Amino acid sequence: MLAALSRADLCAARAALRAQLEALPADARIAVCAHTRPDGDAIGSVAALSGALRAAGHQVTSLLADNAAVPQAYRWMPQAADFVSAHRLDKTTVFDLFIALDTPELARLGEAGHFCRTARSQVLIDHHPVRIPYSQLMLAVTDAAAVGQLVWELLPDLGLTRDAEIATACYVALVSDTGSFAFSNTNEDALADAAAMVAAGARPDVIAYEVFGRKPLAALKLDELILSRITLENEGAVVTSWYGHEDLERLGVSADWTESLVDLIRVVDGTQVAVLLVNGAQGGRVSLRSGGGFDVSAVATRFGGGGHHAAAGITWPDAAATCDDILATLLPLLPVGSATLAGEALGSTLPADSLPDSTEAPV
Repeated sequence: MLAALSRADLCAARAALRAQLEALPADARIAVCAHTRPDGDAIGSVAALSGALRAAGHQVTSLLADNAAVPQAYRWMPQAADFVSAHRLDKTTVFDLFIALDTPELARLGEAGHFCRTARSQVLIDHHPVRIPYSQLMLAVTDAAAVGQLVWELLPDLGLTRDAEIATACYVALVSDTGSFAFSNTNEDALADAAAMVAAGARPDVIAYEVFGRKPLAALKLDELILSRITLENEGAVVTSWYGHEDLERLGVSADWTESLVDLIRVVDGTQVAVLLVNGAQGGRVSLRSGGGFDVSAVATRFGGGGHHAAAGITWPDAAATCDDILATLLPLLPVGSATLAGEALGSTLPADSLPDSTEAPV
């Protein structure tokens, strides 16, 4: 398992990527793509790197792995119009270079995975641990708060520009993955890079308003529904709620507005872990959040999911399982009462060698 590159290997990878870009012919085609169901980090990092490569004269396609448009919360960004769904591309298209961002496993590229596999060269830039590398060149920095932060730091090494639009896209990525700088991945480097992005032209007030400051009434009705379904489990250590595909249809709300719903319930005082269950058309999904004292990724990886220590997700392996079925399976693996009991419960359930770094981003 490869958790991250050493400092020396990272410098070598950056130099190799710059040499690769400089060696591309003028008519070379580059694709830049992130994972399916893209969040702010996915959209922001793709927009930033694509924009910088275009400014340098490269022919770039900003790909969406899903057969969908850019999520509504990010359509205000100037680069939103540049995105193309992989579903719309001719399958015979062959890219000279495919750059995957924020996607530690090939399967999470969805339909864009075909273009990654058939590209003449592949590069992966990520802040998740990568268990099975699928690219010829990889830049993995697991202590980075967001891939957009990695892109921001990487651009000067590649000889690429960092203008106001690129700074805005990188800030969108960083503010999204840090929860407006409230999550445990907010560190000195993240704040320093955020300050540099602002100095380059990013507007924190505008970005906060566009990304977090408004949503349609139907989305607020969904928030209300989720709050009305809150339950406390495991002697108050776990807070849960759920929604289903039929709720989205009934309320008339787009799935675009479901990205951060678990954060609605994670604030319940005295709880250690939040669990949001989704009864989807293709099966169940789970979002897991903790305050940092409990490693939810260790639980998620047991069911084929993954993420980070405090934020993880699972696409449930049994598509026929109900939300009640999923919860009944998860609760014995989650904290009970105090943090001490939670640590003992996890240790007794999952042996040390079954706690690999996670690979699936939170859902």
